[in-house]
Amino acid sequence: MDKIKTTTEKNILMVDNDRELARNMQDYLDHHEIKGKYGLNFIFVPNVKQALKKIAEMKIDLIILEIILPVINGYYFLNALKRGKTKIPVVIYTRLKGPQDLVKMASVDVDNIFVKQLMKMEDLVQIIISHKDQKAELDKVLAELQSQIKSLSESEAQSALKVIQCPRCHMILNRNSHFCNNCGQKIAQVPTKSLQTAESVPKENET
Repeated sequence: MDKIKTTTEKNILMVDNDRELARNMQDYLDHHEIKGKYGLNFIFVPNVKQALKKIAEMKIDLIILEIILPVINGYYFLNALKRGKTKIPVVIYTRLKGPQDLVKMASVDVDNIFVKQLMKMEDLVQIIISHKDQKAELDKVLAELQSQIKSLSESEAQSALKVIQCPRCHMILNRNSHFCNNCGQKIAQVPTKSLQTAESVPKENET
């Protein structure tokens, strides 16, 4: 078995398939000599498969994760890390910002969550450099939802936010969804008062 390579640098794995973001980030890192001045080595991968490969090959000190990824989303990646008992700090940096998405992200075990529309990547790099606890920079809506969820049962929270959960991949969806936008599972429409999710559309009674 190959040994994991070690280095005195801090390896930061960015899992995001946004090529423009990766290109702009690399330009920013090179221009400001982030690697040379601060010893931060940013590694960009576009999907979960390549991310897991990098983790197996080298020591990763921090993961910056986009939830919206091709084929396998960020939630599956987080579950894989948990199953493998991999203790790497994870920061979610995502385009998702809707209430139902924030509820889902609030339920996973990560070190911080940032919304791309509210936090520039350059500012996130400066936070990493400064080693400061920037909890105050979190989306205010997320903080409010976390407080609200603690006082509600799961079903009540789903009812208040008008969401349902996909029975296959557990993605949080709008209650009016007919298909899961993550895995394509067909979602049975249930009465408003019922908070159950159906695994398949019920068949009509045969006569």
